[in-house]
Amino acid sequence: MLWIEVFAALVVCHLAGDFLVQTEFQARHKHGGLGRDPVAQRALASHVGTYLACQAPALAWVAAETGPGAAAILAAAAAIVIPHAIQDDGRVIRAWMRRVKRTEYQPGVLTIAVDQSFHVLALFALALVLGT
Repeated sequence: MLWIEVFAALVVCHLAGDFLVQTEFQARHKHGGLGRDPVAQRALASHVGTYLACQAPALAWVAAETGPGAAAILAAAAAIVIPHAIQDDGRVIRAWMRRVKRTEYQPGVLTIAVDQSFHVLALFALALVLGT
């Protein structure tokens, strides 16, 4: 299976997970979810869980096409979930906005674009690993 096919499947599933099924609670409270705030932890964990569920069709398709073992699919799931959780925690994106973009992190189109660009880059890297 070609990497571009894997990438397309991952991006479609990403759109479902990050836009169609993410709740208002998750979107508003997930930032800082890798820290000590229990509300943020719950919001980020629930978002990452539903996001992974949305990625399940892509993972199942990759498994069906390539026949990897369960360990390979679990590794691919981790390669989806871990970067997504780190990015949605918000601290990396906030630092990028400050240091590279030289602007403050604030709700709006620029912040969403930076966040989504990092998500797409992570999925692109994974597609290159999983595809041929």
